[in-house]
Amino acid sequence: MRVIGLGTDIVEVKRIERFAQKPGALERIFTPQEIAYCCARKNTYQHLAVRFAAKEAVYKALPFDGVAFKNIQVTNLENGRPEVLVADERCRGLSILLTLSHTEAYATATAVVQQ
Repeated sequence: MRVIGLGTDIVEVKRIERFAQKPGALERIFTPQEIAYCCARKNTYQHLAVRFAAKEAVYKALPFDGVAFKNIQVTNLENGRPEVLVADERCRGLSILLTLSHTEAYATATAVVQQ
């Protein structure tokens, strides 16, 4: 497989915490599964922030525009490794590698798209 896209993003956790206070904000960006996963965690806003950073990183790495953030879903495999699913036919045949990291103040993600 060859690399056709690379994206990275960093976000302040406090920014996502402020954003999340607005009515309906989370539902515009995150899937119900992502919201449920993050809200069940001790550090909810860190988990939301890292998923937001992942969506940005994937969006930047894709070789085309026009994918809604809600169509980019970040999940975890049983071993905890992050996985991304993109609900867009143009992603057929693409492999997306994702790495996530967060601290109390910042969340970062990097995505590599392969074909």
